Amino acid sequence: MEETPVCYPGAVEQARLLARGATTAAELLATTENRFSSWRHVFTDVDLAAARRSAEEADRRLARGERGSLLGLPVAVEDSLPRSAFDVLAAAGAVVIGRTSAAERYRNPTPGIPATALDPTVSGTVVAVATGVVSAALARRAPGAGQVPAGGVGVVGFETSGGAGVLARTVADVAHVVRAIGWEVEAANRPLRIGVSLRGLSVTTRTRAPMRRAVEDVAALLSLHVNEVVDHDPHLASESRLLLAPHLAAGPRELELLDRFVPWPFRGICRSMRAAERVMLNHMFTGVDVLVTPGHTGPAETMSLPGGVLVRNGVTSPFSPLWRVSGYPAVSVRAGSDAAGNPLPVTLIAVPNAEGALLGVARIIEEEHEVHRRP
Repeated sequence: MEETPVCYPGAVEQARLLARGATTAAELLATTENRFSSWRHVFTDVDLAAARRSAEEADRRLARGERGSLLGLPVAVEDSLPRSAFDVLAAAGAVVIGRTSAAERYRNPTPGIPATALDPTVSGTVVAVATGVVSAALARRAPGAGQVPAGGVGVVGFETSGGAGVLARTVADVAHVVRAIGWEVEAANRPLRIGVSLRGLSVTTRTRAPMRRAVEDVAALLSLHVNEVVDHDPHLASESRLLLAPHLAAGPRELELLDRFVPWPFRGICRSMRAAERVMLNHMFTGVDVLVTPGHTGPAETMSLPGGVLVRNGVTSPFSPLWRVSGYPAVSVRAGSDAAGNPLPVTLIAVPNAEGALLGVARIIEEEHEVHRRP
């Protein structure tokens, strides 16, 4: 089947096409299936027969004049989420293709990046959205805390204070899905104070020049749109020296599992450590509404050595604990490219219940850099 332009728009544009009668849910599903054939391996569970039935039902409802933000849109659910996530999308009328893999073992599908054995990998969910197989997906850790943030693949990853997340093509697509499934996201109605950090939790972090310039450009851009932009590294350095290192790789869900496996005499200590860690993280955000950090320390660098080539990939570990451990809302968005065309992502982290402000800031960055591209 020949691909058509409906393969490429995200959730917002596909919903408009359906509302105008310019396409049908069955046609959207057919183009999805066409792309799906090349990316079946990033799914762990697929039920195309059920998806076709859902598309037929969506078309009947559309023909009766019904409208819904997700009605007829092809979407997916990450296999790290419970069945209830699938049910939420189905209740909104979405055509759920199946479950995508949360495992980060797939190559970055961004065009133009040369393949090497040492490429940093991404989740199957990110690949499904970035390649246009689905218009959006519900996922855990949607901003990306592994080797490559969502913005480094050219998509937007958003996570709420409660830990639920959405991956979609653009910030507008994310907001569209979030509102459709009933998550509360209110726009900021006051001036914002934006903090900028190039080091994150480690005073020894070495953010490479292209990534540093991207964050500085974002800071300059935001200074034109918000009340105040400040260097937040001195404040983070004074607080993060006490952060408990064993918890840097764990989020709230993993930390809760400690009570199941830690011997009883030590459980009180673990709870106290978690409480102390939360207090320290809260202090790190004192005085700012949104914190801007690099998505990772920078694109891969190569160095010629006798007998081979050393490849140094960027790392997310100095920055991702700020939202993974705290449970604060976060979003990863592309903020430009380096000279070689590698995507340069930034991660925005907001104080609790400031998801609307977070998406508003992300949209400013996205619109400036025009990152919505055909997959």
